[in-house]
Amino acid sequence: MLNLSHPTIDIAITCSNFEDSLDFYHDKLGFEIVLDLEIPDDLARDVGLAPTGFRQVRLKAGDTLIKLMEIESPPPKPADGFSAGVRWLTFFVEDIQGTVENLKQKGVEFLSEPISAPDAAGVVCAADPDGILIELVQI
Repeated sequence: MLNLSHPTIDIAITCSNFEDSLDFYHDKLGFEIVLDLEIPDDLARDVGLAPTGFRQVRLKAGDTLIKLMEIESPPPKPADGFSAGVRWLTFFVEDIQGTVENLKQKGVEFLSEPISAPDAAGVVCAADPDGILIELVQI
């Protein structure tokens, strides 16, 4: 077992279209930008993060950071809606109906209306620009 020094994790997303992803996570979902930095070529390659240097914008989502990667030759958007890798990110909200209505006004499209689940009062999903599901849950 890992002996973690911090109780949260950071999630990095390689964006096929950085501007669309930044718009989605920052402008639409409202996550605050806390850092915008350049990762140099040697660090990116030596550690195995990417084949070249890249820009990374970190956004605060609760106690977690979502790190968006802008790279010169980004990989294409996944062709299949259900593929290997990160499938979804879950965010817990106080008022699912109000949150959905607010995000719809900002242009977020949902896959359904909120529905109840065995462990939640409401669950609904939207997809980010690369097809990662954004699951909103009201307990």
